[in-house]
Amino acid sequence: MNYFCLAAALALLLGGALNTARAQDGILEIRVKDHREAIEDFSRFIIKIGKIAISPKAGLAFWRKGWRELPPSNSTVDLTKYTGEKSVAVFRGVIDAGQFDAIQLKLDGIEGILKKNRRQSQVKNVLTPIKLPFSVEPKGDTVIVLDLVVLDMSDHPSRGYELGIQGYEVRVNGRLIDKLPPG
Repeated sequence: MNYFCLAAALALLLGGALNTARAQDGILEIRVKDHREAIEDFSRFIIKIGKIAISPKAGLAFWRKGWRELPPSNSTVDLTKYTGEKSVAVFRGVIDAGQFDAIQLKLDGIEGILKKNRRQSQVKNVLTPIKLPFSVEPKGDTVIVLDLVVLDMSDHPSRGYELGIQGYEVRVNGRLIDKLPPG
C-alpha cells in the first residue's frame, strides 16, 4: 500500500512538472511579405525557404549562445501575392519562452519569372541575419513580419535583381512592439 501511495505522489509531482514546463512555452509566428519595389516586374517570384533560425539572447549563459533552427511550415512562397499589408506565415509553433536577439531566413532558391518576356531571371539572394531583439513570453503570442524587397540593380554594372530585407515588424500579444523602418 505504501508503494502505491509513493507511486501516486511521484506521478502527481511529475505531472505538475510537465504542466509547469508547458506554462513556460509561448507561440512564435514568422511571416514574410514584399515591400513593392521591383516585385511588379515579375509574374511569379517564388522563394524556397530552407531554414529559419533565431538566436537566443546570451545573457549570463553566454556559452550557450547559438542559432536555434525552426522548420518552415510553408517552404514555398510566391511573393507577388504578398505585398503591402498582405503577408504569409512561414512558421508558427510553440517554443520555449525567452529573449532573442537575431533572426535569419535561409533560402534554398529563388525563381523569378519576368512579366515582360516570360523568362526566368537570375536573382541574387542578399539576405543576411538580422539583429532583431524580441521576446516570446510564457503563454504569449509573438508575431514577426519580415518585409523583404526585390530591387532592380541593373543600372549598376554586373548587377541585376536582388532580394534583401527592407524591414520588420514585431507584435507581442497583438501589440506593436517594434517596427523598422518606423512609421
